[in-house]
Amino acid sequence: MIQTERLILRRPRADDVEDIHRIFCDAETMTYWSRGPHRDLAETTEWLQPLLDDPDGGRFDYFIEFEGRLVGKLGCWRVPDIGYALARDWWGRGIAFEAMQAFIPHIRAAGICNHLLADIDPRNDRSRRLLESCGFHHAGSARNTIKTHLGWCDSDYYRLDFT
Repeated sequence: MIQTERLILRRPRADDVEDIHRIFCDAETMTYWSRGPHRDLAETTEWLQPLLDDPDGGRFDYFIEFEGRLVGKLGCWRVPDIGYALARDWWGRGIAFEAMQAFIPHIRAAGICNHLLADIDPRNDRSRRLLESCGFHHAGSARNTIKTHLGWCDSDYYRLDFT
């Protein structure tokens, strides 16, 4: 668990499924995610189950609590690849920035990698601004890297070195 002044970053629990579903079923929140909005609770349960089954495999993957509510997730599903999603109702409040500012020293102190890498859709200005404000730099671009619910998408890669 990681705690900040306003947030708790913690491992997922089975009883989070309805709260995370509320986030992952929102089309706008999921626009730039690797898959589209979840259609039903069963899809979210299926998505959540591997995180619950292998807690060590996702030991750097956290759910974000704000004011006692689950509002998003942030972390490395596979180190050093970082990703995040925040419920649209909570955008613009500095939550993702605060979570990222807490997460970066946490993973750095773990000593398991010397950098973080984010792969974002070039159209995702919010994500780009978040990464840049946290010290990430643009490390490259590629075309047609992933086929999602939007069709073929490009990638911008952002990197944060720990040296």
